[in-house]
Amino acid sequence: MKRRPIGMICLLCVCVLLSGCQSQGQVAAVQATLPPVAPKWEAPTADVESAYEQTVMMYLPSTDGTRLVAVPQRVLVPAGKHMAKMLCEVLLAHPGDEGTAAVGAGIRLSLAGREAVEVSGDTATVNLDVSALSLSNEQFFTVGQALANTLCQFGDIQYVNVLINGVQPGLNRAGTLPAGCFQMNMREDLAALWSRASAPISQNRRAYAASLYYPAPSGKGILCETRTFALVSTDIASLTQTLLDALASEAVTLPRLPRCPDFRTLLADTPAVEDRDNRRVLVLRFRDGMNSALIDAGITRSVMMASLVYTFTSFLPWIEGMEVYIGDERISSLTPSGVYRRAGEVMTFTDGIMTRQDFEGFLLAECSLFFLDESGRLSRVYRPVPSQNAFSAREIYLQLMDGPQAYDSKTGLQPVLPQGLEEDDLLGVSYDGSVLLINFSQKLMTITEEMEGKAVESMVYGLVNTMCCLPGVKRVAIFAAGMQPESLGGTVYLPGDFLPSPNMEE
Repeated sequence: MKRRPIGMICLLCVCVLLSGCQSQGQVAAVQATLPPVAPKWEAPTADVESAYEQTVMMYLPSTDGTRLVAVPQRVLVPAGKHMAKMLCEVLLAHPGDEGTAAVGAGIRLSLAGREAVEVSGDTATVNLDVSALSLSNEQFFTVGQALANTLCQFGDIQYVNVLINGVQPGLNRAGTLPAGCFQMNMREDLAALWSRASAPISQNRRAYAASLYYPAPSGKGILCETRTFALVSTDIASLTQTLLDALASEAVTLPRLPRCPDFRTLLADTPAVEDRDNRRVLVLRFRDGMNSALIDAGITRSVMMASLVYTFTSFLPWIEGMEVYIGDERISSLTPSGVYRRAGEVMTFTDGIMTRQDFEGFLLAECSLFFLDESGRLSRVYRPVPSQNAFSAREIYLQLMDGPQAYDSKTGLQPVLPQGLEEDDLLGVSYDGSVLLINFSQKLMTITEEMEGKAVESMVYGLVNTMCCLPGVKRVAIFAAGMQPESLGGTVYLPGDFLPSPNMEE
């Protein structure tokens, strides 16, 4: 008799549990028919440049000048741009504190030119204005090391070139001691670093990091790769030949580049430096065969000249320009084709002297894009684009919209964005902290209604994974005509935001 109530109680509990499961299913069904929750963001109707706060380290000289000290600084990081220029501006303007001094030893330093900080690959080039000419060689070295420590703190930049008004000053006024690229160094004091850097090349310092600017695929411009070389002489002809040999060899980190010709066999004379109106000019004389060698390599004259000018002015001290002869012809003008900028525009060089500023529009950086491989999985490729556009969400969308190209790091892929989406269909881009907000026109809904579910999913995550490669972007919120409808193509739940999906990648 005692077991019967217990059995009834157990049966009642089972019934309650079963009814609970049923009610949960009913609740879920009811919730699925409710309108989506109002989005927490307002859809952008135009591209809005914004910034987010972040704590960074400024590396300033200690008051006794013996070392560099990390000073935390709260800064506004510009969204859609690399933070390198902002970091340089904040560092150069920093007054110091109780334990540190301003960089520049009392000389107010600032950046020079519109493209004052260039980033390509893992290398940044900082162009200081003429006020930096008042620095002593050792003071210049300290400024360079402070810039390197500050710019290299996040790991994407590993090398820093420092120029003054577009010229590499080196570490002595005679122009016989290259500075090379600065690298992050927090272990040694400034005296030890300067002693090694200023030592004659035949003694303690033999290895130099130098930036090489290779012609990019399909004549699009130039890409930077920095490598370390063992030098045996600071003679200008020897340094020039070393860099030419390096350019003629294959790049280590940049795939699918056209191979530069063998410059050593094409040189008609020893490289020399000549004074032209108080300017030091590097003169290179090539044989007539240079023209056919460039054609065979698939490299245009304009891109090759950009490669040479950028490489030599980044490393050789006090070289303000270059004069190049091919056979009896002095190159005094160029008409580039295939490049992103200045295509079809005639470039003329005063007195035949080509400067770094002439080729600013040729500098590229690689962006990340995601396309579909033959198995339907997302595959990451790298594409050279203008360096100033490599961190812009709209510019990256345009590259994604163009689909796979022959100059990508991988070939044989398929686009993720459907045909029919145009540039004007991206109505606006803005940022909310680490969330990128992208607002498309109503066409996004119309097009995806005709797509298969897998294709819609690939489109969404191809876009999200691509945008999350931009600095500071961790999530993406997608809108259509200012709204976040419940689903996209009846497949992907749209309200809220998306994290990148590594599960869809190779």
